[in-house]
Amino acid sequence: MTRKARLLAQLAGDDIDRVPIVGGWSLGARNLAALGGMTVEAYLTDPLAHVIAANRRQGVDGMVPPIIPQDVDAIRAGSLQEEGFTELEPEAILHRAEAIPDSADEILRTRFDAAAVDAEFREHFSRMTGAMDDIALVPTIWAAPANFSLYFTYGYVAFLSAVALYPEAVARIYWEDGILSRERNHHIIRLWKEFDLIPLLFTGDDICTNDGPMVQPAFLRDAYWPHVARALEPYREAGIRCIHHCDGNVMPLVDDMVAAGFTGFQGFQYECGVDIYDLRTRRGPDGEEMLIMGGLSVTRTLPFGTPDDVRREVDYCLDATDGGRGFLLFTSNVTGVEVPPANLEAAYRHLTAYDPRVGRTGEKIVTPPALGIEPG
Repeated sequence: MTRKARLLAQLAGDDIDRVPIVGGWSLGARNLAALGGMTVEAYLTDPLAHVIAANRRQGVDGMVPPIIPQDVDAIRAGSLQEEGFTELEPEAILHRAEAIPDSADEILRTRFDAAAVDAEFREHFSRMTGAMDDIALVPTIWAAPANFSLYFTYGYVAFLSAVALYPEAVARIYWEDGILSRERNHHIIRLWKEFDLIPLLFTGDDICTNDGPMVQPAFLRDAYWPHVARALEPYREAGIRCIHHCDGNVMPLVDDMVAAGFTGFQGFQYECGVDIYDLRTRRGPDGEEMLIMGGLSVTRTLPFGTPDDVRREVDYCLDATDGGRGFLLFTSNVTGVEVPPANLEAAYRHLTAYDPRVGRTGEKIVTPPALGIEPG
C-alpha cells in the first residue's frame, strides 16, 4: 500500500498491511541527522528537507507539520514562562470581554478576514504537501476549536484568577472565539478538498495538569465545550475525524471531548492515569470507534527505556487497540534531545514487522510498560 492509502484505509476501518506511523515531533539536530543517516553538517544545509528525509527513512506514512531544529544546540521548542506576564492582571481579560460585539454577525464583520485565512492556509498546505511529497500531511490546526489556552496571552495567574473572579467574561471570550473558529474552519475545509488532504484533523488545547483539569469540568461544560462543538461541526459534516491532543490527566474530560465532536485522542501520559483501554471503549456520536494516535512515552520509555521497553510499549498499544484497529503510532509529545535515536528506530521496526491481517497472540498487556520506568 502507499503511505496515503494506508492511512486512508486505517481511518475507514478497512484492511491494512501494517499499522500507520506518524512522525514530525522530534527535537535535536543531531538526533534527526542520525535518524536520517547523515552528518549534522549535512542536516543543517536544509533542515526542513532533512527532517522529512529522516522521517521517510524511518518509514512514516504521515507527518504533522514538523518541528524543524535549526540550531545544533537547540534543546526545546516553545515554552511559556510565567515571569513574562507579571504585569498582567485578570482585569485585562475582563476588559477584553467587555469589548466584544454583541452579535455573531458583528463579530464576523469586524473581526474576521476571509482573504487572510485563505492566503495563510493555502500557503501552509501548499508548502507542507510539496515538501512531504509521498508522505501524507496530518493537518494540525490548533485554532480549530475555541481557544481554551488564554494563559498563552495572559499567563497562568491572570487566566486562572479571571476564571475565578470573572467567569462570565472568560465564557464570553470563548463564545467569540468559537464563532471565529467555526467561520475559519469553513474556509479551511474548502482548501482541504482542493489539496486532497486525508480526513483527519489534529488539534486540541492543553487543558490539564498531571493531576487533572486546570479548571472545574462543570465550568467547561457551560462556558467552553458548547463553543468547541459548534466550531468543529464543519469537520464532522465534511467527514473529517478530529483528534484531541492530550497532556496530563485528561480522563475526567474525555466524555466532554467526545460530546464536543472529538473521535480520537493523541498523547497519553500513562503516569497520570491515562488509560488507552478505557479510551477505546468510548464511541463517537455516530458510533465511531476512537482513533488512538500516539503511544510512545516521551516522559519515560523513549528517553529512559531500552529498545526492549519501547517494543513492549508498542505491544501495549497494539493490545489496547485489538491488534491495531484505529491505531496510528506516534510519540506522546515532542521527543527531547535526550531520546536515543535507537529507541525510535526500535519502535518503528517493531511495528513494521507486525502484520495486522495475521493477528496477535500472547499474554494480554494491561499495564503500560512506561509505568515501570522512572526518570533518572
